Amino acid sequence: MLDIKTTFNNVEESGISRDEPLSFPISNTDVTKAGEVIRSYMENINLRTAKEEEFINALLILRKYRENHAPCLKIVSNLLKEKLERLEVDKESIIASRTKRLESISMKLVRLSSTRLSQMEDIVGIRVTLPNIESLEDFINDEVHCEISNSDHIESKIRINDYIKIPKSDGYRGIHQIFRCKVKDKTFRLELQIRTKIQHEWATIVEILGSLYKASFKAGEGEEKYLRFLQLTSVLFSIEEKSPTIPSYAELTPADVCIRLNELEKELKIIEKLQSVNSIKLLEKSSEAKYYLIQLNLESRETRVLHYSDGKRANEDYYRLEKTYKESDKFDVVLVSVDDVNKIEEAYPNYFLDSGSFIKRYSNLLTKYS
Repeated sequence: MLDIKTTFNNVEESGISRDEPLSFPISNTDVTKAGEVIRSYMENINLRTAKEEEFINALLILRKYRENHAPCLKIVSNLLKEKLERLEVDKESIIASRTKRLESISMKLVRLSSTRLSQMEDIVGIRVTLPNIESLEDFINDEVHCEISNSDHIESKIRINDYIKIPKSDGYRGIHQIFRCKVKDKTFRLELQIRTKIQHEWATIVEILGSLYKASFKAGEGEEKYLRFLQLTSVLFSIEEKSPTIPSYAELTPADVCIRLNELEKELKIIEKLQSVNSIKLLEKSSEAKYYLIQLNLESRETRVLHYSDGKRANEDYYRLEKTYKESDKFDVVLVSVDDVNKIEEAYPNYFLDSGSFIKRYSNLLTKYS
């Protein structure tokens, strides 16, 4: 089994300065080669000592490549703001972006052995959460005047994965649009996730339960009964939105779904567990900030948020904190940006262990459909 924590601890011990200059130019060939080096190093334990310097250099290229995506996030975020304002749903919607952790990128390179680093589509990602399924459909069907598709920065070919029409087998629902964003003479792949508030609540609870039970339910890991609870919850939420459900549960009536969920709750006491965890309150907010470095300590159940107006400094601190992998089972960190600082807890409730909205909706729907 790959020991990703040890791998990155070794890199930290080898010493990459926090202020390592990242002004060097990189090409797609450099990025592809760096991805191959990272994959090879992580798969071949016996060759690590001989290849460590090469691996460190590859990580620097990956870090630089990740930071080069930042202008794309800003461009797409501004386009989304314009579109939501035109559709008159901006006050009820949330735009949020995140930068994928080096650890997650590296593990994905190992998991998807044929994927080139330069072709990876979710190095950075941006998400828009809309109030309901009707506003989501309006957003998707708005093609003629769409600020994104009409932008000179966005290539015309946009690939769409519709996980609302056909939900994933684990229950995930949402729409992903993958496109290429041009900045100066460079083109970067970017993923836009589009969800309703209900779909966002479900995706968030998957993250929170994963943190509390120390299992990556998002990756299909963990006990089968917990995975089934999440599937059935997704079905219940799909019914409320009058949307397709997971095919394997399509024959169940709403009452059948509620019966199965109640049985699982009696055995697993998931809602009871969630209710026992107090959500974390963000005490300090900054209207001047553009980036937020969120740090969740699962042991003390505390969240610390650092504010930045400078993207370079934010990425430097993000990289520094990422190297604390020996505590990664108790400590999680992510660099994000939101359109409104007052919505940061709503955009990333998993980092504040806030399951209140999910519990309220879940309980109301059980009552409604039982």
